[in-house]
Amino acid sequence: MLIEMKVVKRQSIRIIVMLACLFAGQFCLAQPRPDNELFAVEKDRKTGFIDRTGKVVIPFQFDRANGFHEGLALVTLNGKKYFIDPTGRIVFEAKFDVVRDFSEGLCAVNRGEKTMPNNGVISDPGKWGYIDKTGKVVIPMKFTHAESFSEGLAAITVGDKGAFIDHDAKLAFEVPLDVTLGFREGVVGVIYMGTLAYFDRTGKRISPPFDYGPRNHSFSEGLVLVAINGKSGFMDRTGKLVIEPQFEDAGDFSEGLAPVKVRGEVMTRCPREPSGYRKSFRMKWGYVDKTGKFVIPPEFEWADPFSEGLGAIYQCDEGFFIDKTGKKIVLGNFSSVSPFVAGVSRIHVGVNEDRMWGLIDKTGKMIWGPGKER
Repeated sequence: MLIEMKVVKRQSIRIIVMLACLFAGQFCLAQPRPDNELFAVEKDRKTGFIDRTGKVVIPFQFDRANGFHEGLALVTLNGKKYFIDPTGRIVFEAKFDVVRDFSEGLCAVNRGEKTMPNNGVISDPGKWGYIDKTGKVVIPMKFTHAESFSEGLAAITVGDKGAFIDHDAKLAFEVPLDVTLGFREGVVGVIYMGTLAYFDRTGKRISPPFDYGPRNHSFSEGLVLVAINGKSGFMDRTGKLVIEPQFEDAGDFSEGLAPVKVRGEVMTRCPREPSGYRKSFRMKWGYVDKTGKFVIPPEFEWADPFSEGLGAIYQCDEGFFIDKTGKKIVLGNFSSVSPFVAGVSRIHVGVNEDRMWGLIDKTGKMIWGPGKER
């Protein structure tokens, strides 16, 4: 995998939301640039790290590995968890049941968490605390839920009470929560009992609850995607709807544009497959500016937010990019592409049982793969 994430009823909501936040697009714009531009890749069921040229920097020796965060990467070796530095040197063993990535110099860790084997629902939350980069526990293990720090604050719960704390574990404000989207641009999205609302750093709510169900969108370039009555629009940090909900779906603003989905007037039909099947679609993606005006017309089957000057597009089992004029840029024969991060894109070739993944640079050169997913 690249780099790159109470009462049972409430626990189920938390699990669903956390999965949405962690796995909704590994190359999404919210994802930070990898430290030293190292990427976790797999070979012969072992994980190592390469640089952006494809050179192996840390040999294939780990069972699992996260990306680097603040100079450290969490890896698993022979059932034990370690943090390593960019040379591959083990810095310390993380002797905990659950370990997050480092953020703002601290890492959330857990002892005692247990999940039900059939559905993954948390049956015992155990206790959470925070360690520093030496592995020392610096915020005691006393929380039933703990998230990574962002913009100086982290969400925690003790029993059924939720709050945000600072780096010294001092209480910033209390708010009921199951899970949050983390602070971004001074605002945090808080999900509680399936309802999403936004709060500023003082704990003041800046929006009413929106549609039921988890969303994984934070503020980006001063706006956030919201859904009202099944339609998507954008809100600013005062709670004002600056683009009225009118789209079937949308993505975050990035580089001044946001991908949005609308119902097209005509059906687009893809080329017929060898089997005789012919896919078609009416829902189409394009890009709007911050007034809600289309800059790139809706004509694509799928579109990701712009990253490094390019938008990643999927259409009829073809992955390609466009520039901000809408010009198509084909870097290779790919079945799907992801937004560039640090000059690298995760791509797929082939479909169905022949599907394989790899990494390309901005010239289209394959720097890793293609190979089968684990």
